[in-house]
Amino acid sequence: MPSIDPSGSSSAKPTAIGKYTVERELGRGASSTVYLGFDRFNSRPVAIKQIHAHLLQDAQEAARYRRRLRNEAAMAGQLDHPCVVRLLDADEDAQPPYLVLEYVDGQPLSSFTEGGKLLPIAQVLDIAFKCCSALEHAHRAGLVHRDMKPANVMLQDNGEVKVTDFGTALSTRSDITQLSGLVGSPSYMSPEQVKEQVCTHRSDMFSLGIVLYELLTGRNPFAAGSDFTTMYRISTEAIEPPSVLRPELPPAVDRAILRALAKEPAERYAEWSEFADALLDVSRALPQRRVQDSQGEYFTQMRGLPFFGEFSDSNLWETLRLGTLHRFDRGQELMHEGTQGHSFCVIIQGMVAVKRSGVTLSMLGPGVTLGEMSYLQPENPIRTATAVAELGALVLEIQNASLRKASEGLQSCFDRAFIKLLVKRLIATNEQVGH
Repeated sequence: MPSIDPSGSSSAKPTAIGKYTVERELGRGASSTVYLGFDRFNSRPVAIKQIHAHLLQDAQEAARYRRRLRNEAAMAGQLDHPCVVRLLDADEDAQPPYLVLEYVDGQPLSSFTEGGKLLPIAQVLDIAFKCCSALEHAHRAGLVHRDMKPANVMLQDNGEVKVTDFGTALSTRSDITQLSGLVGSPSYMSPEQVKEQVCTHRSDMFSLGIVLYELLTGRNPFAAGSDFTTMYRISTEAIEPPSVLRPELPPAVDRAILRALAKEPAERYAEWSEFADALLDVSRALPQRRVQDSQGEYFTQMRGLPFFGEFSDSNLWETLRLGTLHRFDRGQELMHEGTQGHSFCVIIQGMVAVKRSGVTLSMLGPGVTLGEMSYLQPENPIRTATAVAELGALVLEIQNASLRKASEGLQSCFDRAFIKLLVKRLIATNEQVGH
């Protein structure tokens, strides 16, 4: 007998669906399974989305799922855009019913929202620009996607982007029966979706803003422990600019994303082209440089430093994103005594001399922090010493405010590392006094 997965659907792979041979399973969701198939008549691979058979046992539920599939086919069939997955065929009367879609050989954007997998800023902006183009095309056809999220955007190896899954889309021009109520994925809903109000293209704009924020920072700005709390935050809470979590982001990125994430639809961009133009302006202003390939090297160096001994790989990647790398030549000051400090540094390479009133107190090497007391004692942020690079130094500077907004796990890692470092310094001071 075929095995049953936790959702209740059979895990046995059919050999054929309609006229299409089935090669393997691509993915499985709550209501359907997607298979890689082959269209022998047109000699091309296809993606076949088939409703789970167990969902059709109840007549009322079966009618609902067939209607949803019919709606998706009707709406997707209206779209013809290079950044939208094409509908090729559909059979709503089959047992079970299915759609046949263009096969996209790539990965969903959800593969690039965490750890060391974040894409370069310029590439993220390019992806968002293409999504704007796809959703503008849908808007002109009278469609609102209503479920824009990383899992519903495919990225191919050549950089091409495909928006998928119009299964919960709203048609503003059709008289067909449509899904109502709370529709979409809670973590990517707009405030008007949460309140079950009328959704326009500006609702998709809000959702794309969340996707863009997450692709750039590795954090969903509204994510919480439950769907209810997430939706409450979407409706009521202001968010930090993405540059707080990734300081290298230019101010124009903050402005573009925060406008897309305005609570009131009227305060967002009026049209998709306006949002796309804003993203394009930011992209054009980025430095013309090769995609950075040195973060892996810095990650490896940091992994070998005792200070980061208890940091997980995910914590280290978040630290790299949170901070800004600076290289100082010999004799350059990293910080000056008597000034206010709003950040601290971790030495990655080289040596740094710590001085007070011109007298050298100590020489510090890789894995040691500088200026951390401004973070640990925010009520007294005055620098008590001057730090000067010796023979050159590479340091990672982290803004105090950024770390306070980082994940709780990362904050705990730094707290423990600071305590160990301070205890080590205290022991060294006691030993010197003892001698």
